[in-house]
Amino acid sequence: MTMRFSSDNMPPIAETLAGWIANQDTSRYPAETVDVARLLLLDMLGLCIAARNECYTLATLRSADGQGDCTALGHRGGLTLFDAALVNGTAAHGEDFDDTFEGGPVHSEAVVVPAVLAVCEREKLSGADLLRGIVTGAELMCRLSLAAPRAIHRAGFHPTAVIGAFAAAGGVAAKLTANRISAGHCRQYGIRDH
Repeated sequence: MTMRFSSDNMPPIAETLAGWIANQDTSRYPAETVDVARLLLLDMLGLCIAARNECYTLATLRSADGQGDCTALGHRGGLTLFDAALVNGTAAHGEDFDDTFEGGPVHSEAVVVPAVLAVCEREKLSGADLLRGIVTGAELMCRLSLAAPRAIHRAGFHPTAVIGAFAAAGGVAAKLTANRISAGHCRQYGIRDH
């Protein structure tokens, strides 16, 4: 017997996900969640400082395309948002001492925190915005990794790279969103329901 699934009465997945991201509320986070987000931030900062003079960090820094208002941790001068997130993410993951969620396995800290931090810095957003972005992105990354645990590795890919872009985008969207994101906005940015 074949089961048929009908999505006629269900909202598109992109709209559901966008609503979840847009409705994140830091006042409802359990204390343990806030503590983990703070530890992810602190760990990422320490890893970036520790790896600031490693060849891979310096090579990434040399590839920076321009100047801006964002910080490459442990380095002078400002970078563009994208360059700062790339340099900090490279430094945070380079020695592979960053967090690991074994369910995927994935390293949310090295992908989510640098992206969220760079946007918060450029847009002069609050600590609550930073926290919301980290929690949203990390949770999204871990949950997505559970959709096919270890299957991404078996297919020859690194789950952090495959899922990380979605998680970083979700974390950034959570802090920049004042109103509910529509499915139209999701489609505009390339998130589709097929």
